[in-house]
Amino acid sequence: MRRFLLYLLIGIFFVLLQSSLFPLLLPAGLRPNLLMILIVYLGLSENLTRAVLVALLLGGIQDSFSGTSLGLYVTVDLVLLLLVRLLSTHLNTENPALLLLLIAGGTLVQNLLVGFCLMFFADAGPILSILLSALPQQLLANLLAALLMLLLLLRIQPMFGSRSGLPGLIYQSKRHGA
Repeated sequence: MRRFLLYLLIGIFFVLLQSSLFPLLLPAGLRPNLLMILIVYLGLSENLTRAVLVALLLGGIQDSFSGTSLGLYVTVDLVLLLLVRLLSTHLNTENPALLLLLIAGGTLVQNLLVGFCLMFFADAGPILSILLSALPQQLLANLLAALLMLLLLLRIQPMFGSRSGLPGLIYQSKRHGA
């Protein structure tokens, strides 16, 4: 329960960053989607029940902040989480490069899903072409944010001890370096 609340609080913090601070500091094309990064990380590291609950709640919070299309990000986050879970069963999840590769793929999948959902269900017009033209900038912003977060986690990992199987964080036993 503690980890569920921790992920939920981190997600709420990320939503607040994305909705209040990033628009003031960063241009529109270079704002990272921290919630998507968290969803990919949850898909790699948590059990399915906890990850789905957090993804649904964070998608609902993101929907409430984004406006008119209620259920859009709930659906997109859930599909993204399930795709990451499907891939994680066949891959080495402790590889930092895999985490970055999945974030790049997650950015592409999320933009395509948002574009198709808005195009088919909300009659938003040529939204897909707008999303695809901004994709390279979004990809760069997400990868830089994920790399910074990964480096920060690698930096603070020794203070809290290592945990086996944490995505992007190399497992070190207590005897490491002895």
